[in-house]
Amino acid sequence: MIVATHGIVASQILTVPVATAATSVGDSSFTANWNAYSGAVYYLLDVSLNSSFSSYVLQDKVVYSTSYSVTGLASNTTYYYRVRASTEYDTDASAFFSRVTTAGGSLTTTEQQAVNSLVLDLKSYSIWSKMQAIYPMVGASADACKQNLKSSSFTGSFSSGWTFASTGVTPNGTSAYMDTNFAPASNLTLSSAHNSVYLRTNLAISSTVAFGVEQVTLQRMVLFPYAFSVGWISDLFDNTVSRLTSSSGPSTGFVLASRSSSSSHKLFRNSTQLASSTSATTGTLPTLNYYIGGFNANGSPSFYSTNQIAFYSLGDGLTDTEASNFYTAVNAFQVSLSRNV
Repeated sequence: MIVATHGIVASQILTVPVATAATSVGDSSFTANWNAYSGAVYYLLDVSLNSSFSSYVLQDKVVYSTSYSVTGLASNTTYYYRVRASTEYDTDASAFFSRVTTAGGSLTTTEQQAVNSLVLDLKSYSIWSKMQAIYPMVGASADACKQNLKSSSFTGSFSSGWTFASTGVTPNGTSAYMDTNFAPASNLTLSSAHNSVYLRTNLAISSTVAFGVEQVTLQRMVLFPYAFSVGWISDLFDNTVSRLTSSSGPSTGFVLASRSSSSSHKLFRNSTQLASSTSATTGTLPTLNYYIGGFNANGSPSFYSTNQIAFYSLGDGLTDTEASNFYTAVNAFQVSLSRNV
């Protein structure tokens, strides 16, 4: 059996709720509890093996209720927990909410909480700064889903042919695409780039679609989710020395292609690395805009998708550890919206 003890901590930024005794204490888990704090938007929970909290078992866990079940603990061990309350959403999350509202969209409380947690998780993993465009695809409208979570830059533009729902956005497969207004050559470098997508629906056998951009012949930044026969293809520069392919399916879930150095190009699905290669150290990224749900082929949309898209990102390259943490954050985001696959 474990022993759990509680405490409180003061902060100049976060106000102080009152922690209460743990309940449901078992061999590997307990439930941390605290009293509600008036005006609290969310709580941050810390769990440690020592009362000084010099190290953490769980740090800054975002909780929107007044209890949380802490699991996966060692038996016959004393754990300490403390809790803080924030009376405001994160400033970057709040700025995103404002952009959505100003554009004419709206978000539910659950969606706001999910986005806020996503921002805090990306910051806690120190990968927020590597993101340049994040499209959470929440709000069930074009006005909401075109907004970039990271900043007011790269607000998307939807063509006709899209369906918007609480579970994500779905292109019609014949004419729909979203122009991100993000030109890879202007915002990324050859040795530091990533693109990622969270897909909720599978492709039909022999179907093939692309997300990205191709300029001339070899300037490419794309993700190809092929059907079961192939799996995934990633190009981050060209389709000869930098192409990765994987026969691992299905096409649902979180897929990330990343170059974190001049010679490292890796493809991940969820938390598993599918492929890697040594890539070209010279070359040019496209100056044309990146498309989502379709493919920008020398300025003309093509290769349209039919997958439901629940997240998309563009930004700097991620290391293996950052890629794993990124998946953890995005998956938690999808779980909180009950749309994970």
